[in-house]
Amino acid sequence: MAGSSAVAVNLEDVPSVDLMTELLRRTNCSTKADKRLILIGPPGSRKGTQSPIIKDDYYLCHVATGDMLRAVVSTKIPLGVKAKEAMDKGKLVSDDLVVGIIGEAMNKPSCQKGFILGGFPRTVVQSKKSVCILWHLCICYSRYATDDG
Repeated sequence: MAGSSAVAVNLEDVPSVDLMTELLRRTNCSTKADKRLILIGPPGSRKGTQSPIIKDDYYLCHVATGDMLRAVVSTKIPLGVKAKEAMDKGKLVSDDLVVGIIGEAMNKPSCQKGFILGGFPRTVVQSKKSVCILWHLCICYSRYATDDG
């Protein structure tokens, strides 16, 4: 159940052990401190291997550039259409598109407790643009945390 998309499910059809596992996962998640991690390393340095382990241990959202690009291309949303056009021409997806896709992913409710960025940023331009996104997210999350008292 963890990480599944928001689909209406009849809880009577879900095995009790699955419900209890998800309840335990959510309870454990609520006691963990917020974390925002960026895994940096060359291709093959095992970022993709470590990310799921860290994600599960700290209940974080894993934002992987390659996975996000493939997912957004399949959705046919405007960012995905632009990304597919570039990929079909054998070109790299523009920094603006990559930053936009990652920014949208990090704004999802599943990433409010924290996230792991893997494979991002890959260029100096992406790095500079991501500072704005990260700054905004940290300010917003801090503000929301203190608004509730």
